[in-house]
Amino acid sequence: MDAFKALRAQMPVCDRCVYLDCAYDCGGSLFGKAAAVRYFDDWAASAAACERGGPGRKTFFELADRTRADICRLIGAGDPRGVCFTRNTNEGVSHILMGFDFAPGDNIVTDDIEHPSVLMPCLNAQKLRGVECRVVKAEQGEYLPVDLLTAACDEHTRMILVSHVQSGNGYKIDLSELGAYCRERSIYLIVDAIQSLGFNRFEAEKWGVSAVTAGGYKGLLAGESSAFLWASADLLAHVWPTYTAAGFAMTVDKSQEPWTIACKDATWARKLENSSLDAPGIYVLNAGIEKVLELGVDNIETRIRALYERLWDGLKSLGIDPVTPRDYEHSCASVAFALEDNNAFQQALMDKGIVMTASRLLRASLGAFNDENDVDAFLKAAKEVLAK
Repeated sequence: MDAFKALRAQMPVCDRCVYLDCAYDCGGSLFGKAAAVRYFDDWAASAAACERGGPGRKTFFELADRTRADICRLIGAGDPRGVCFTRNTNEGVSHILMGFDFAPGDNIVTDDIEHPSVLMPCLNAQKLRGVECRVVKAEQGEYLPVDLLTAACDEHTRMILVSHVQSGNGYKIDLSELGAYCRERSIYLIVDAIQSLGFNRFEAEKWGVSAVTAGGYKGLLAGESSAFLWASADLLAHVWPTYTAAGFAMTVDKSQEPWTIACKDATWARKLENSSLDAPGIYVLNAGIEKVLELGVDNIETRIRALYERLWDGLKSLGIDPVTPRDYEHSCASVAFALEDNNAFQQALMDKGIVMTASRLLRASLGAFNDENDVDAFLKAAKEVLAK
């Protein structure tokens, strides 16, 4: 059995339906379930050994450190000290925006097709921090060429916040081009990568990305409760924790009155973590990321690209024009399209055992566990529904 067939056997959702909805969530895995059980076994062993430092103790701390290193491998970053664990993608964006030392007159730039996990923290920063939030209108309501974002910038722009791949329509922005622009102008590029990690190559430091935030429950094949933020050292130096708790990075300085909160290292991302982490979730996150790295991101990307083109071309043959581009530079793992009644189409496919997303657009999305049979079953069912 090859590695991808073995992966599919670890995804119970594949036994229940034709699952083309990994951009929503991966549906859970047997190796993730086993990782959660292993946490409780390790916790009991650590408690019996009187290991101190919180639930899971030494064994958990070691796994968390391995996971930070794996995250750096995954995103193309060098220093695991730039990684902190969060509850979700939104929390990572909020850490940056709520803690950054903005000055009067500063602005940030985002766009109108962003997922609320990006857009809402930007608007909240405008309300609570007083920084101007410039919301760029996407081209034709769907596409986001780099020059639309850069045209909104000026000498007071401190950040651009954008998704690598848009949740709603699957559009992928050129982070290399955007990152080069930001690097030249000392603008921090903050990226929501939940729709690309585990599907597509990511090179944070090479591309000039200053921060990456992502949940684990989509392409990373993990669970819903744990996520991460990686940020560059120069960005972290400008960010103060939005809430503080005793831990490895933060402490109370009692050396003189009045007491103050002290940060041991301003460039250490763990200053942003609370004192009690989601240990079971991090066990599952570790299992998912290790599975992705074991399969190889390049191998996953090659597999998904072939399935994507098969799906995209199949829709065209049915007379459907996908909203998502076909070319590699602007697409990843999701094909979005619109019909006269999106909800009726989704329900008709559900009745045939095929799962996808319907909202403003219909979206069929691929994971590493999908195969040609899934795509062909979807196209066959779509043809039958459209013929009625």
